Amino acid sequence: MTKKWNLQDIRPAEPRRPKPSNIPTTDMRSESYRTESESVEELPSITIEDGNKKSKNRLVLSVVLFVIIVGVAIGLSAFMGKTELTIYPEFRQPNVSAEFTAYPDKRSDSLSYEIMTLEATGESQVQASGQIQVEEQTIGIIEIIKTTPGAERLIKNTRFRSPEGLVFRIQESVVVPGAVSDGSGASVPGTIQAEVFAEEAGEEYNLPAGTEFDIPGFSEGGFTELYNAISARNPNQFTGGFSGPQFQIDEGELSTARQALQIELRDNLLTRIDKEKPAEFVAFRDAVAITYNQLPAVEYGQDLVTIKEQAILQIPLFQEIELGSFIAEETVATYDGGDVRIDDASLLTFSYTNPTTSASVIANEPALEFRLTGKPLLIWEYDAEKLTTDIAGLPKTAINNAITEYGGIRAAKVHITPFWQRTFPEDNEEIVVIEELKELQ
Repeated sequence: MTKKWNLQDIRPAEPRRPKPSNIPTTDMRSESYRTESESVEELPSITIEDGNKKSKNRLVLSVVLFVIIVGVAIGLSAFMGKTELTIYPEFRQPNVSAEFTAYPDKRSDSLSYEIMTLEATGESQVQASGQIQVEEQTIGIIEIIKTTPGAERLIKNTRFRSPEGLVFRIQESVVVPGAVSDGSGASVPGTIQAEVFAEEAGEEYNLPAGTEFDIPGFSEGGFTELYNAISARNPNQFTGGFSGPQFQIDEGELSTARQALQIELRDNLLTRIDKEKPAEFVAFRDAVAITYNQLPAVEYGQDLVTIKEQAILQIPLFQEIELGSFIAEETVATYDGGDVRIDDASLLTFSYTNPTTSASVIANEPALEFRLTGKPLLIWEYDAEKLTTDIAGLPKTAINNAITEYGGIRAAKVHITPFWQRTFPEDNEEIVVIEELKELQ
């Protein structure tokens, strides 16, 4: 038979915990309340944000920043934009080895030149052995000018007179070329240089550069037209005139001193060529002709004498475009008559056909014969300023038609920034022209 249990008969496995005594119930609840309240106050606060609103603000800010950056970039591009026009001109580098003849006056289908004259004076001290009486005549070079057409021959010893009445004579006969008309129809006087000497000895004949001369013989003979048409002037000071005692110097010592002085003067004159020649002219160093004149010696101290030497350098100058075009015509089979310049004339070697020419007064020569050898770079000319004026304000594709009017241009390339700019600037000075030599395929 199964035993029945009453609830009272069921006991916990562990004894009950005795109730605390003497602790007011109300105090415990208050302490528990305070503890819980303090715990709640110490918890961090939590902010709940609207995620959709935040994403929208970020999007707006990003768009604004993008617009600002793009605007600044466009502004800088427009401000710093540039237009570059690269020109590819015609060019050739022919082998040159030929003899040429050039003339001091302009002639059709011929090469011309101008004479540049440089002068320098130096001195040195040497030992003297005594004095002698010396009578020396002034010598120099004059440029004879004729303002009317037709050449005129002047015989040897023709007289030229200064405003003070001092008379000089030419050493050799010369033919003065007549005036010619240039491309604009203006009259260009004919000129030629001649060496002269003073009719008498004396320092008063050492006239300054730029002195004007006439030919008294024309006036005396009644040739009024020739007297008015032909005159002369000296481009450099006359020197060498002297009358009086002069110191004697040992010939060997004098020769050595003068030779050293001449070398010094020559080197000085050669360094002046490139500095003093006119722009756009070519000068070949080997084309120089130098003459030396002994000037009167003066006392320097006891038994010492100062010797003086004058050197006169003359060199033909060739206009760069004329020389380049002439060489192109002689050496380039396809040359069609355009202007051509020589990029570096030092690539050509110059030599006179007659070796004695370099020791003569080349200003008196009716023509110069010489030989040129080398491989110069010839570049066809074009008017860059006119080209940029023609295309200013036009679409950049207009360059293709524009260069067809310029025979010296093979091709052209345009680079414009900013990239969206499709026209040339209105101001042609804002177009930068770059020249590039390149074989095009």
